[in-house]
Parts: sequence; C-alpha cells; structure tokens
Amino acid sequence: MKKIINNNITWLDIRKPNQKDLDRLKTDFNLHPFIAEQFLPPIHRPKIEEFPGQLFIVLHFPVYKKNSNQTRLIELDLIITPTTLITSHTGTIPDLETFFIRCQEGEYNQNQYFKSSGYLLFELLDWLIDSCLPSLDHISEKIEKIEEKVFKGHEREMLTEIAMVKKDLIDFNRAIKPQRSVLEILRKKSHRVFTKELDSMAQEVSGSISRVWNVLENNRELINAIEQTNNSLLSHKLNDIMKFLTVVSFITFPLSVIVGFFGMNIFGNIPIIQNSFTWIIIFAFMILTIIVMVIYFRNKKWL
Repeated sequence: MKKIINNNITWLDIRKPNQKDLDRLKTDFNLHPFIAEQFLPPIHRPKIEEFPGQLFIVLHFPVYKKNSNQTRLIELDLIITPTTLITSHTGTIPDLETFFIRCQEGEYNQNQYFKSSGYLLFELLDWLIDSCLPSLDHISEKIEKIEEKVFKGHEREMLTEIAMVKKDLIDFNRAIKPQRSVLEILRKKSHRVFTKELDSMAQEVSGSISRVWNVLENNRELINAIEQTNNSLLSHKLNDIMKFLTVVSFITFPLSVIVGFFGMNIFGNIPIIQNSFTWIIIFAFMILTIIVMVIYFRNKKWL
C-alpha cells in the first residue's frame, strides 16, 4: 500500500489487495458494505455506484505487453471520498505507476493535482485514458507494416499478423466501449458529487475517451479493409493455381488416352502399327492435340 498526502488530500494505491487491506480500509474510512463486498473479487464489467459520501468506480484499462506483443485488461477499482482517493488493482498498470511517481516526487504536481479528491480523480482518469493512445499508435504502425507486406506478396504470412492485431483491437474495444457509458454517467454526476468547477474536467475526460474510441474505430476499419484485400489476393492466387492445374489436367488427359490406346496388345498383328515410323506419327498426333487444346484454351481466355 502506497500513500501520498498533500493539502489534506490522501491518495492510497493498493496493488494486489488482500483481506488485511480491506479490513484496514473498513476501519479507517468506514467503507459502505456494498463497496467492501465488491472490493476484493474481480469485476468483469465497468460500473459506477454512488453512496453517501463515497463513490465506487470500476474500470478496465488495456495494458500492452511488448515482450509478448499482446494486450491485457487490468481492472482498476477507485473509491472516492471527500478527502481520499483509493485505487486498487491486481495487475501492474504502468501509466498509473508513472502518474503516482510524478505526484510522489514532484511538489509542483502535488500542488497542481491535490486540490481535491475529485480533481485528483479526473486528472488521473484523463492521464490513463490519454495513455491508451500510444498503444493504439503502436497498433497503427503494425497495421501499416502489414499493409506493406500484403502488397509485396506476403499474403499467407500476414494471416497470423492480422489475427493478432484484431485480437489487440478486440481487447481495447472490450475495455473502452463500456467505459464510455460509465464516464458519461460520472460526467453527469460530477456537478452533484463534486463541485461545479469540476464540470469542465469531467467533460475533458469524456472528450478523451471519445478520442480514444475514434482512433480505435479507425484502426478497426483499416485492419478489416486490409484483411478483405489480403483474402482477395489469396483467393486470386488460389484461383490461378487451380486454373493452371485444371488446364494441365485437361491437356495430359487426352495424351494418356492416346498412349494407353496404342499401348494395348490388340494391335500386335496389324502390320501398319508395327512400322518403325509409327511412333513418330503417334508422337506428332499427340503434339498436334496439345497445340489444338492450347489454342482453344487461349481463345476461351483460360490461359
């Protein structure tokens, strides 16, 4: 449990909370029974609940793991009282830790952010939401690289890359889409729960989540368009291969029939068949058959 106190405002940050932490919070802050009940178990959807003197918010933030190239959702629980902000998370949220360190080590940041618990809340939310943009920019760069490789003839190799990017975008969508409604409710509650001066900050947070959503939607449209193009190019290549194999099969089939026909033993007693130049005639007939079929296929534009 980490703590910052400034201007009579306290920020408690708890990583991997346990029953001991919950008991301490109940004693020190007289947590509402509903908040105490929901504090430890994982909650899979964002929510906001208002109680007398306390506000409980559950959000999920996508965290991009560079070592695994995957995006993971981390739950963040926030409890707000008139003089306290409590944040709780089971996993590491790098941007939250960065913001905490900035407040911990910078006196200017403490004086700037610790004007009230509501002010600190909106500054933190705005920071975390804006921090999603670099991860989306990284995904945008991956989409650009995929697009280049698709048009360089690496369609088959890009199938896995496209699937991984779509998975990242699905994880972002799972986090951002339901959060929009929660933050909109928070914006409407800000006038009543906090002070009127925080309405502009609440609108700024709402605008930030809208910007992130627009970037996310743009990336989704791009990767879907690239996937369709990639599938079309793959289908075209497969059609060319199938067309070539079909033409080869139709050309070799009559040749096999001719060879099989003249290879039968029933022609052994026919003198003309026993002529030493007969194989030349048969071979010429086979070549003529190939030429006729190639001309026919070209006229049909199958070649």
